[in-house]
Amino acid sequence: MKHLNPGYKLLSLMIASLLLSATFHVRLNLLITAVCLIVTFCTPGVNRKRLLLGLFPFFLAALGMFTAGLCFGAEGGTQGVEVTVFGQRTLYASNLTTAMQLSSRILAYGSLGMLYAFTSNAFELIMSLMQQFHLPPKFAYGILAAYHFFPVVREEYGIVGAALKVRGVKAGPISTKRLFPMLVQAMERSESLAMAMESRGFEEQVPRAVAFQVTLRWVDFAFLFGVNGLIIVGLIFV
Repeated sequence: MKHLNPGYKLLSLMIASLLLSATFHVRLNLLITAVCLIVTFCTPGVNRKRLLLGLFPFFLAALGMFTAGLCFGAEGGTQGVEVTVFGQRTLYASNLTTAMQLSSRILAYGSLGMLYAFTSNAFELIMSLMQQFHLPPKFAYGILAAYHFFPVVREEYGIVGAALKVRGVKAGPISTKRLFPMLVQAMERSESLAMAMESRGFEEQVPRAVAFQVTLRWVDFAFLFGVNGLIIVGLIFV
C-alpha cells in the first residue's frame, strides 16, 4: 500500500466513499471495514498503537449511532425486537436495521480514512498532486508549510507556558496570557518563512524543479478500478 501513488490512492478511496454513500448496505460496510483494518494492520511500518487510538473515536461514534438508532428509531418501524439487558430490564429496539446501517457506515468511512492516513506520506501526496493533478505550486507549498507549522505552534505553546510558570503567573490552557504570546511568535516565524521563500526565488509562474518524481504505474490504475469495481459488484450482489 505504501508504494502506491498517493494521489491516485486518495482518488480511489474518495470514489469508494462516494459509492458507499449511495446506499445503506450493512454487510458491505462491515466487509470493507474488516478488509481495510486487516490491510492496515498488516502493512509494514504502521504504528499499531496509534492506529488503535485513531480508531477509538470512530468506534465510539458508531456505538453512539447504534444506540440512537436502536432506541430512538422512526415510529411505526417493523424491525422491532426485544433485548434483555442482564436479565433485569427489557428495552424495545424500535429499528435494529437502522442502527446497523448508521453504525456500519461510520466504521466503513473510518477504516477507509485510517487506511489512507497510515499508509501514505504527506510530502509524497503533495508532490503527486503537483505532478499528476497539476496543483499550483503556490497552494502546494502553502499546504506543506501549514502542515509542518503545527509542531512549531505546539512548541511555542509549551515555551510560553514554561515561561509563565517560571515567573509565577497562573494561566490556564486556553488563557489569553498563554495564547496571545504564542500567536505572536507563530506569526513572526511565518513571516520569516515567507521571506525565506521569496529570497530563494519562489515565484508562481516560474518553472521549478521538484525534489523527486512520484511515479505513476499500472498498479495505481489497477487499484483505482479494482477497488471501486469490487465495491460496485458488492453493492449489486452482496
